[in-house]
Amino acid sequence: MLRGSINHVALTVSDLDAAMAFMGPLLEQLGFTTGAILPAGESRVAVNLNHGNGTALNLWQAKGAGAHHAFQVYEPGLHHLAFNVASHEEVDEIHALVLELGGQVLDGPAEFPYADDGLGYYAVYFLGPDGIKIECVHMPGLERMFAEKGLLS
Repeated sequence: MLRGSINHVALTVSDLDAAMAFMGPLLEQLGFTTGAILPAGESRVAVNLNHGNGTALNLWQAKGAGAHHAFQVYEPGLHHLAFNVASHEEVDEIHALVLELGGQVLDGPAEFPYADDGLGYYAVYFLGPDGIKIECVHMPGLERMFAEKGLLS
């Protein structure tokens, strides 16, 4: 079941404390336990673990000249980070949370045509720390498919 699944994603941010002020409440809403900021060689890292599915999202403090390079969605590398959520209502709750945290919503919440076979795709897109594009999506058909296979608790 774990084969091929994501173990963790690590994002580098220009200001780790500011990034966690935004990402902490968002990650907690998504079921993560937010970690303390720890020293990591010449940098610092916040390890945030979702015990429900075993994934982690780690945020690293940028160092050197890289700390001044702005994230660009269409440069080689990360385009955006997407999280599954449990319901359309949770997408709406995250939309409200992003606005409360002072984040910039790019699109949604709305139904988008990105899934076929009746899976549904209700999402919100917004900018996180350093302008990193983040998405939260509910796909009820995908949820049903996993439930039928006994992969959801």
